[in-house]
Amino acid sequence: MTLALLAAMLAPPEEGPMMVIPLDGEGMGQTISWASGNGAVLIGTGPLPGSILVYGKRKQVTEAAWHHNGLVIKAPAIFCGSLSSTPRKS
Repeated sequence: MTLALLAAMLAPPEEGPMMVIPLDGEGMGQTISWASGNGAVLIGTGPLPGSILVYGKRKQVTEAAWHHNGLVIKAPAIFCGSLSSTPRKS
């Protein structure tokens, strides 16, 4: 039950702000490149080394992350403000 709650809290939205975390030490520039190449819009740097904050569609971003040894989670609210309700062009 605790694991399911944690997973729900970290699950990225279907569309909205997300944090992309490279798990293999990939540079931030490379992460930005493949994320933006898959429809994500950069909104800032993340709190973890090499992580970025993007606005995008979960399916596209998570599929790309799997191919690049990355993890996609819900962006920490403190970094997003009202972005979660702001529609963006993809």
